Amino acid sequence: MSTIRIETDGTSDLARVYLWLTRHRGQAVELDRNKRLVFGVPISGARAVIVAVALQDDRRPGTQLGGVMRAISSRIDTEPVRLVFEGRSPGGLAPDEAERVATRVLQAISQQIASDDLVENVA
Repeated sequence: MSTIRIETDGTSDLARVYLWLTRHRGQAVELDRNKRLVFGVPISGARAVIVAVALQDDRRPGTQLGGVMRAISSRIDTEPVRLVFEGRSPGGLAPDEAERVATRVLQAISQQIASDDLVENVA
């Protein structure tokens, strides 16, 4: 069981990522009919947010992929973050399959954050 590290560009800024992760902490978010992501509590810093992420698949027992996702901000707060996943596959996925799944997970998270209608102004 080797470590997986995947990086990709996100589509949202750090504040939006943090708000989305905060709203979904401790919840399961569906990726497709059989797969869902379970998020821990996000921790924020000056230019990053880190959160535990686990991928569960109804067709296979146990967690298929688990680790941490980091959203790293550039020096300009309004620019999109860089998403980084580091973890392992306790479910026994082959390394190349685990990397494909981790890439899909980051893309799905980024798309869901970008498409979510956050309430920006509260009276």
